[in-house]
Amino acid sequence: MASLNQSILENAAIPLPPTEEEQRAIATALSDADALIEFLDRLIAKKRAIKQAAMQQLLTGETRLPGFDEDWEIKRLGDIAQFYKGSGLPKSALSENGASPCVHYGELFTHYGERIRSVTSRTNSDQGVTIARQNDVLMPTLDVTPNGLATASAVGVPKVVVGGDVLVIRAPEDVLDGEFLAYAIRMNRKQVMQLVSGTTVFHIYGRDMANFTFGSPGVVEQRAITKALSDMDSEIEVLESRREKARQIKQGMMQELLTGRTRLVEPNSESAKETPE
Repeated sequence: MASLNQSILENAAIPLPPTEEEQRAIATALSDADALIEFLDRLIAKKRAIKQAAMQQLLTGETRLPGFDEDWEIKRLGDIAQFYKGSGLPKSALSENGASPCVHYGELFTHYGERIRSVTSRTNSDQGVTIARQNDVLMPTLDVTPNGLATASAVGVPKVVVGGDVLVIRAPEDVLDGEFLAYAIRMNRKQVMQLVSGTTVFHIYGRDMANFTFGSPGVVEQRAITKALSDMDSEIEVLESRREKARQIKQGMMQELLTGRTRLVEPNSESAKETPE
């Protein structure tokens, strides 16, 4: 077993700035970087909470977007959609330079949100495969925890090869917007849990999701709702990108400042007083 004790630490050599002032200046610079990351963490959490509240209001009709006032209908998914099963697509069939975009079962849990805007995986498999169309909704059909099965992603690109253990839900585009359905499934997690079967490994099939019910406005309002929620997602993604960049900058600062490769300039130094011509 690896271990760390006092004698090891006592003999560890570290680069040390010559003055406490420089040490404190380095610590302050890194602390400021931490403060920025923490600020972005809080802002992202706030934006996610706002989006969650907006989902609850917009996807139930509690709050209506301007220009919409028609009554909503309670729809049973089996009355308006068809269900298909994905075909076997093991990880060994994925190819970086494959001819076709594809979605692997596990990626629905880890990679995609309510809408698949671009597909990262590709495959050369073309025999006996299931092809998802734009506006289809994909769900994983098995998981070791039932909560994971309330995951749904609308396909935003055409002709995507779909792997095994994936349920494909297809409804007419003039009746149901796929992204609206994906949001509705994710929000109505408790209802999905009631449709799940199994004890050790949990399953959900097309015959189960056929009984899923949800409130639905006309397709034009559906798309307006998903546009509003998608705009919130884009804002969160921008903040997450800023946070990741801030983390990388802080890591680079640590490598430079804590090794002495880069030294901080004292505010009262001669070099700081010089004014560029």
